[in-house]
Amino acid sequence: MFSHESFPLITLFIILLLGGLVAFLHPVHALISWLRRRKERSSAHPAKEMNSR
Repeated sequence: MFSHESFPLITLFIILLLGGLVAFLHPVHALISWLRRRKERSSAHPAKEMNSR
């Protein structure tokens, strides 16, 4: 009876699912890359001090 509504509902569901996935993964990726940059900066920091002396 409502078969004409199935395609838009499936499309909407997939778009919302992708949006939810992006909304979850973006902060996780940002946190991981921030921690990685912070770790690289802290490990490179003493070497810069030694070179400046």
